[in-house]
Amino acid sequence: MGMIPTPHGIVVVPDGATDEEWQEGREAGPSASRIYDIARGSRKRWRSILDEMLNGSTFAGNENTRRGHEAEAEMIVEILALEHVTEAHLSSALYANADELRHLATPDGFGDGSFGPFGIELKWHDAKWIANRDARIPADHLAQCDFGMHVTGLDLWLYAYTIEGVSGIFHQWITRDQDRIDYLVRQADDFVAWRAAGAPEIDDLPDDVDEDLANYAEGLRLESIGKKLKEGARPGIEQWARTAVKPGEPLRRAGSRAGVFFEPKPDTTELDEDAWAAAEPETHAEWVETVARAAKQRAAAAALYAKPKPVAATFRVTANGAAA
Repeated sequence: MGMIPTPHGIVVVPDGATDEEWQEGREAGPSASRIYDIARGSRKRWRSILDEMLNGSTFAGNENTRRGHEAEAEMIVEILALEHVTEAHLSSALYANADELRHLATPDGFGDGSFGPFGIELKWHDAKWIANRDARIPADHLAQCDFGMHVTGLDLWLYAYTIEGVSGIFHQWITRDQDRIDYLVRQADDFVAWRAAGAPEIDDLPDDVDEDLANYAEGLRLESIGKKLKEGARPGIEQWARTAVKPGEPLRRAGSRAGVFFEPKPDTTELDEDAWAAAEPETHAEWVETVARAAKQRAAAAALYAKPKPVAATFRVTANGAAA
């Protein structure tokens, strides 16, 4: 089976290379397997990643990675039986983006089919994953696939995985999301620039504080993404609910990922000052005068009977690159 071409990726370390060649190739820059940690990590994590790049990782694999490698050949066979797939094979080559050779990825394989050419990411999950088999792809795995698309120039990725004790494979197709990819590329470029500058410390911050700031920034990013998702989804849900609800009964429905409860509320009333003033100007003026007199009385009492009131410190965290 011949090599399925990638439009833009450049092979910098071919299949079957020695460990020394692999280590040298991976020193060049951030790779897809590291991009998630780079994108959300503190400078302490960046220093650890840079040390791994230059001196080799101390991670020797775990049960998941070992079993995953053992299962890869069988998984490729099962991928070939999937609908829309006509060709698929494993790969261990290291690729670089054609426009930025320091952006790297090692796809587990490549394929072709009715959707066009695609990269492949293979994973093995233990039995606990059975409850998540239909859930979203883990964030670090999704970032790995997104960055793989950036490096190779492909627009499609197949995320395939096996679960301990369950026969067959599960899979999800990932299409190019340029916004997600652009975010990862910015983080990779920042890491490259930081390394080129000599991996400087930041504002003399303790490592643990910088790590907390990094986690806070990631929380802000996820908050923003979540807000946009909810704002985009709510109108359609609410429009449907208004047509589906029965008079006098709340609506309850369960979907594959979430449930909805919808109960229309009757309008309430509030004071119409303009109408009051127009209909009964004397009583309205009396009320206005009473309110003003009470405010003056309160101000006079506050001057005589003041007590300290704690004021919270100004605290604001902004992600790097965001407006202050």
